[in-house]
Amino acid sequence: MILFAFHLNAQEINELHFTGGAPFDTLQPTIIIPVLTETFRLMGIQFTSEYNPSARSLELSNSGKRDGELHRIYDFHDITDGTFSNLVRIDTPIMSVWLSFYTKIENITVESIEELKPYTVAYYRGRQNIQKMLDGVLPSNQINLVLTDEQAFRMLAAGRIDIVISESREGKSIINRDDSFAGIYELAKIDETKIYAYIHKKYHFLLPKINETLLLMKKNGSYQRIIDDAERKFNDK
Repeated sequence: MILFAFHLNAQEINELHFTGGAPFDTLQPTIIIPVLTETFRLMGIQFTSEYNPSARSLELSNSGKRDGELHRIYDFHDITDGTFSNLVRIDTPIMSVWLSFYTKIENITVESIEELKPYTVAYYRGRQNIQKMLDGVLPSNQINLVLTDEQAFRMLAAGRIDIVISESREGKSIINRDDSFAGIYELAKIDETKIYAYIHKKYHFLLPKINETLLLMKKNGSYQRIIDDAERKFNDK
């Protein structure tokens, strides 16, 4: 029996379609999508993306039905126990974010995950890094999972929870654009995290060129111009 192996190569890749687990009007995709669009354009590849809830997004990208994940943290495989092993990290970080606590309770001090024990919290479903942080700290009946950050802040405004765990800039954007969130404030920044894109392993041969192109964009200033433009659009919402 003769076996024929078919190997993709860079010349055969004309387009890539990623998925992401955060709504496209939130901070991470607002920045990452234009960065990756330009990166792949410089490589001669058309880039598109779509939003899916986090668990569904990972199912699609890990199975190869989509070509990659828009935004995950560096140690994504560690915190998910290698469940999504078909995804390979693009090693050049695209952005960094601060994880923060938000509350409307006055005169409290909470500066670490361990100090959350007396409180009920909410965060949006699919953030495995937060889930890992809370393991062994809070029982499930003190943790509320929601589909978006805004839902978590609405629970906080209604007095249904004590603290929202969100990204610092995302949280500030949410509370600043809606008067119903008056009185909610950032209690503490607890962890800075670099954000990476991941690509399906069938495209592993593209990794050196992707990283080379991202580093070139950072060096020639085009990366920062894209970041600045995306942040302006995000802040103007």
